[in-house]
Amino acid sequence: MGKSELSSRRRIKDVINFRPPDRLPCNESLWPDTLELWHSQGLPQNIDPAEYFGWDIYSMSLDCSPRFEQKILSKNGPWYTYQDRWGYNATKKIGKASSVHFFNHKTDTRAKWESHKHRWNLSNDSDEPARIDSASYFEHFDPYPTWPEALEKYKRIYSSGRYMLFSTYGPWEANWRHCGYEELLMQTALEPVWVTEMAEYHTELVINVLRYCINLGMKPNGFFMVEDLAETKGMLFSPESWRSIFKPSVKKIGKFLAENKIDFWMHCCGNAEAVFPDLIEAGVKVMNPLQATAGLDVHDLRRKYGTKLAFYGNISAVKMSGPENELEDEIRSKVTIAKNGGYIFHSDHSLPPAVDFQRYEWALKTARKCFLDTRY
Repeated sequence: MGKSELSSRRRIKDVINFRPPDRLPCNESLWPDTLELWHSQGLPQNIDPAEYFGWDIYSMSLDCSPRFEQKILSKNGPWYTYQDRWGYNATKKIGKASSVHFFNHKTDTRAKWESHKHRWNLSNDSDEPARIDSASYFEHFDPYPTWPEALEKYKRIYSSGRYMLFSTYGPWEANWRHCGYEELLMQTALEPVWVTEMAEYHTELVINVLRYCINLGMKPNGFFMVEDLAETKGMLFSPESWRSIFKPSVKKIGKFLAENKIDFWMHCCGNAEAVFPDLIEAGVKVMNPLQATAGLDVHDLRRKYGTKLAFYGNISAVKMSGPENELEDEIRSKVTIAKNGGYIFHSDHSLPPAVDFQRYEWALKTARKCFLDTRY
C-alpha cells in the first residue's frame, strides 16, 4: 500500500473538515454504458477507474430493503422486466442507464403495509445473506454474500486507503419504491401519520444494519444517504411537510452517526436548498450533487453556509459534453473554492456516454491544474 493511496482517506477527512487539501480531491459516478464506452476509447480493462484516475472515494451499498423476491420476469430485445427486492416491478434496458418504468408497487394500500411491515425488521440469523455488498443495491440480481464474505470484501476495499462510504436510500426515497412515486406524494399530503410510520421503520432498519456492520468490524468513514427531495425548481413537497414527516428520521440517523463518529453525506437531486439549514441541524456534513441546472452554485452556497456544509459536485454534466471553452470556464469558476477545503470535484449528477473518455481525462487534468494555480 503506497503513501499516495494512504493519503486519500486523510485527504477527504481534511476536506470535509475545511482543512486545505494537499491536492484536489475528486471522485466520479458513471453510467454503466459510459464505462463500457470508455473501455472502447482507451480506459484499460484491467485497471479500476478509481485507480486509473486517482479518485479518493470507494463505496459499498447497504441493502435496507424489505427483501421481496428479486427476479427477472421477462426479456424482450434490449428491454427486460423484473421484480425488485425494494417492492416494485420495473422495465428498463439491459445494462443501460435508461429511463426506468416503475409499476406494481407492493404497498398500494395501508392494509398491505400492515401485512408486510415486519419485513423491515433485521434478522439476527447469521446464516441470512449479508445486507452489504461492493455492488450497487440497484439491479442486484446476484446473491448477496454471506456476512463473513462481506467482511472480507470490506477489508480488501478499505485497505486501498481510500475514504469509505456506505450508501443506501433515505426515508422518502426508500418508501416511494414500494408505495409508488405519485402515490407516496399523495399520502404525504393526505396520510402523514402513516408516511411518518413508514419513514420510521426504514430508519430503524438503516440504523440496525449499520450497527450490525460496525459490530462485525465493518465501519465506514461516511454514510451516504440517497434522498432525492427536489426537482429543478424546488422541493417535491413543502418544506413544512418534510420537517414534520421526514426530518425526525433524518435527525435520528444523524444522531447515530455522530455517536459512532461517522460522517453524514447526502445525495439530493434538484434544488432542496429550502431545507439545507435543517439538514445541517440533523448532522449532514456533505451535500451532493448540487445540480447546476437547478440553479445551485458552490460559491453562492459557501457564502450562505460557510464551513457548516462541504460540497461534492456542481460541475455541470451538460457542459462536460459541450464546447471545451465553456467546460473550462465551468471548472475554473468552481474549483477555486477547493483551496481552503470543503469541496470535492465531481459532476452535478453522474456522467452519461455523451462525455467521452478523452474529455473526462482533460477535464480532470484541467481541474487539478486550476487547483494548483489557485493554491500557489
